[in-house]
Amino acid sequence: MTKLSPHFSKAEMACRCCGNLKIEDRLLSALETLRNLAGVPVIVHDAYRCPKHNEEVGGVADSEHTQGLAADVRISGLSLQQMYELALQVPEFGNGGIGAYDGGFLHVDVRDHRSRWARVRGQYVGIQHLVREPVLLTDKATGTYPV
Repeated sequence: MTKLSPHFSKAEMACRCCGNLKIEDRLLSALETLRNLAGVPVIVHDAYRCPKHNEEVGGVADSEHTQGLAADVRISGLSLQQMYELALQVPEFGNGGIGAYDGGFLHVDVRDHRSRWARVRGQYVGIQHLVREPVLLTDKATGTYPV
């Protein structure tokens, strides 16, 4: 099994239909950060998708998956809310895309702008339909927001 990073293999990240792989280093780095925060394996359901496979699974045109910028993940033992809160702590995902899916997984990507959504019963809706934004509490001593 060819390792792309300490916790992720080529087999996990390659297209499920053809085995081709296109993956941005910053996605791998962000996934490693997520894995380290979680302290348990991050299960990759889907990462790179060739255009044919992306169409077959109903992915949006120009999906970040087809550009090697995205992964659909699940973290065993964590709720969707807990996974979302961890993903927000990864700067590349916090500043990029996070989608919550009613199948119990997250889409995370390293696009160059912030985007949030949920998919419920096949429909794209606001992320608040599946998760809530964490409440940030100010540390009175420093005036900063803990991550």
